[in-house]
Amino acid sequence: MTPIYILEDGQLDQLYPLTYSRPAFLLRCGAYTLLDRMMYFIHQPISGLLVRDRMVNKLRQTFKLPINPKINKAKSAIFINGRWLMDAPFTEPKVDSAAMVNNQVVWMHLSADNMAKLDLRRLVGSKALNDMLPHIGLEGVEAKLVEYPWDLLKLQHQAMLDDFARRGRALDSQPLPGTHLLNPDNMNIARDVAIDPGAVLDARKGPIMIESGTHIGPHAVITGPVFIGRDCVIRTGADIRGDTSIGRSCRIGGEVVSSIFFANSNKQHYGFVGHSVVGEWVNLGAGVTTSNLKNTYGSVRMTVKGADISTDLQFLGSVIGDHAKLAVGVCLSTGTVIGFSSHILISRPPKYVPSFAWVTDRGIGKIDLNKALQIAKIVMARREQEFTEANQELFLRIAQTWSSEEAAS
Repeated sequence: MTPIYILEDGQLDQLYPLTYSRPAFLLRCGAYTLLDRMMYFIHQPISGLLVRDRMVNKLRQTFKLPINPKINKAKSAIFINGRWLMDAPFTEPKVDSAAMVNNQVVWMHLSADNMAKLDLRRLVGSKALNDMLPHIGLEGVEAKLVEYPWDLLKLQHQAMLDDFARRGRALDSQPLPGTHLLNPDNMNIARDVAIDPGAVLDARKGPIMIESGTHIGPHAVITGPVFIGRDCVIRTGADIRGDTSIGRSCRIGGEVVSSIFFANSNKQHYGFVGHSVVGEWVNLGAGVTTSNLKNTYGSVRMTVKGADISTDLQFLGSVIGDHAKLAVGVCLSTGTVIGFSSHILISRPPKYVPSFAWVTDRGIGKIDLNKALQIAKIVMARREQEFTEANQELFLRIAQTWSSEEAAS
């Protein structure tokens, strides 16, 4: 059995700010992360996750998989790009071959002879695998690589349909009288999900998946395709429409459409989030609104690696990094990017806000790092989660490197 390694390659900066605090393979799309999908479709144990140094301790705290293990260069190995949204069973390719999409390696199988030529020191966060292309053959493949944050939104609809097909129908919960379930055959709802009177779950246009421990409040309307993870709270009167994915332990109210929320984030009140990607431990105050359509109906532009580029999307809201906090009444323009642990205290922030920013009517300052750490500890404690030494180390490493990384990008 050839060892398989999943690695972070050299295009992580195009996925900032989401990949400041997580490997690309932990990005969410539909009901699962990219890693979840790989582990489902690769029918053998993963030999290791190859990540940037700052991720190592946090991942070792979270996963039982080997993190940055020593690789035996005397044996053949398969390397898989962590940005691949795998949607079919992976079969072992022939030795000394690779698959490419848009000049990016999707996977590569190297013989022992070619492993000896591979520079393992440059393997993570670089294009070291590309150096091996002259020595091997190329295979034709159709694969979906996540290159930009908005790719997660573009891929979400089909991912939702695939995820429901894998899970199948299950309607084990006992909704209270007065609840309306439309097309229940297109639902997968855990037994202990609480659905209050007046709630409407409409799966006529796409599946609805709700995991254990979640509470759907009175008069909430959920229109599929929608995935809601475990232990979430959907507030009274919420309007959640496809294609939306909500990670575990989120608190969601108001209007949400075609968006992705990572775990432990709050949008408890009125306001609108559309075609947006919201990281973990984010708090959106009452009335926060993300514009997702330009007045001209033209392509939305977004800042990537310091450049304002066209996304070729008519609908695109915001990308919000982990631990960001937005005050009451903040309005975000189409294509806004909010960095890691940034705090927005004005109603109309700029379209690009760097990490660790403190944005007031006086301009963009830098939040005191100790204050940022203190806020993160308080927020996690409210969810009965510990801000561990590994969490703090990752926070500090991001603070030490983000300015040079953003300047370089």
